[in-house]
Amino acid sequence: MFRRVRASVRSMPSAARLVAIAAMLLVAASAHLAAQSEPAGRWVPLLAIAVVGAVVTGAPSRRWPLPAIWLVVTLLALTGDVRVDGTYLVIALATGAVALLAAIAADLVPVLRARRRRGGP
Repeated sequence: MFRRVRASVRSMPSAARLVAIAAMLLVAASAHLAAQSEPAGRWVPLLAIAVVGAVVTGAPSRRWPLPAIWLVVTLLALTGDVRVDGTYLVIALATGAVALLAAIAADLVPVLRARRRRGGP
């Protein structure tokens, strides 16, 4: 089922771009809510929909933009007028940093494997 959904989305590049942008905006919204100490019931569903949408459709093709956006928006939440709780902020930043490192590693593994197979440096 996932293959058919991915194939249909990739056959329409504009739909893939739209899903990628929607996923990034949902991640940004959830990060902003999480950094402002909102209850998890408000931001977790947004984050789950964004990640599931991005994974199922295969958009974006790389994984690192979603946690990178999470980190940027979490830091931008500090510039607003709403007081940000330090505990929530540290948890959001740590979660984003771990997710970013995991996404970068997941993106690099296939590249490094392909390089080893070809006998590259």
